[in-house]
Amino acid sequence: MKFPNYFVEHFIKQSRNIIFALFFAFFSVSIYANDTEDTLALLNKMNHAVQTQDYRIYFLSQDKNQYATTFEYYHLGATTKENINAYLRYLEGSDKEIILHNGATSYFQPDSPAFSITSSRIVEAFPDVIYNNFNELKKIYDFITLGKARTANRSAQLVKIIAKEQDRYSYVIWIDDDTYLPIRIDLLDQNSDIINQTKVLNLDKNFDKKGLMNNINSRAYPILLSIEKQNNVLDQWRLAWLPKGFKEIAAYNLNFYSSDIATKLFSDGVFSFTVNISSEQAKQSHQIIQQGGQTIYSTNLGHKNIIVIGNLPRNTVERIAQNIIQK
Repeated sequence: MKFPNYFVEHFIKQSRNIIFALFFAFFSVSIYANDTEDTLALLNKMNHAVQTQDYRIYFLSQDKNQYATTFEYYHLGATTKENINAYLRYLEGSDKEIILHNGATSYFQPDSPAFSITSSRIVEAFPDVIYNNFNELKKIYDFITLGKARTANRSAQLVKIIAKEQDRYSYVIWIDDDTYLPIRIDLLDQNSDIINQTKVLNLDKNFDKKGLMNNINSRAYPILLSIEKQNNVLDQWRLAWLPKGFKEIAAYNLNFYSSDIATKLFSDGVFSFTVNISSEQAKQSHQIIQQGGQTIYSTNLGHKNIIVIGNLPRNTVERIAQNIIQK
């Protein structure tokens, strides 16, 4: 049987398109896989740089529709977390200082007593997302290289971190080409609007490291806050739902200004939240506060105050709080 020429030509054209589409799909998957591995390698270099390098930065942090707060931050890196030293100072408002030394972070502020907590870093400097082995996050996040840009008079590579689920925020991290340090971090909501931004204004690698260390060593530090292993306060409740990838990191009791608080910390490595139960009797019903990327949800259960605090969207925090049930 002989087919008309137009039919043969159409068949060949369609076959060629199908073959091209299959080749393109296969080739795109290969490129994407390679790009992902390159992006993960870049992020892991950033994580290593943040912890091991010596640097001084001036940076600002700003929530959506809020005034920016500026900071001075010094970091003396080390390969072991216990040997890292750091100093952060608020440049506006109260003269607040935070010092990391010998595995403890101490807070000094003129309007309240100083206190110390066990910690391996100053959390006010960079968000949790920076401190990760990013290879372990591939199951719950996608990593996309966005290209190059310039900020603080420096060239940077942009990387976007997007959750596979729609129950959390995403990040765009600007990684300095020379030092691999993060020099801008944008927290994005589900509409890709910036709700918080950490932005380096100046990066200096040549500062007086000896003078800084002498200052840190010469300070008198307050005793550690009383943080004890969790007793059975939180064991009376459980979470019936957790966002995918989250797991319990720590559980402890904290005595803070004569209030006993039982706390559980949950994290997926990028975002985190705490469930806090106060020893005081419940006084108020549901309340929710949002500031930038942080959501605070207060509710009552079993005549106790329960507060969920997390850098997660409102709907996610509400769902967590509404799924706290008594055993």
